[in-house]
Amino acid sequence: MTDEIDNPAFPTGRSAVGVHAEIVDGVAVLAVTDVVDAATAPQLSSAVDEAFAGAPSGLVLDLTDVNFLGSAGMTILMKAKERAGDNVGFAVVAVGNATRRPMTVLGLDAELPLYDTRDEALRSVRG
Repeated sequence: MTDEIDNPAFPTGRSAVGVHAEIVDGVAVLAVTDVVDAATAPQLSSAVDEAFAGAPSGLVLDLTDVNFLGSAGMTILMKAKERAGDNVGFAVVAVGNATRRPMTVLGLDAELPLYDTRDEALRSVRG
């Protein structure tokens, strides 16, 4: 018996996540790619910690190139929003079935500031 699912929507093998960090006018932007699940969540969590350590004026998590967002990833988003509090601007870029849809189904769209583009998210964080 195997735990692999024979479906192209669920790629076989190990999960992988990529996180590219940059600072845009004092705002930390984390561009996340690939899969955010229980196996890869620690990498994203570490990247968020590093971003906050730099004392940015805001944090934007860009999930445009994420093709799977699991509950572990959504937990990181909620914790990052909580950590940002009222002092650090916070926004999430999420479009499509892989990212926005699961957050909407779970009602997280009422809790997280979601945007369709990085530019919109940056504008909101800058005030």
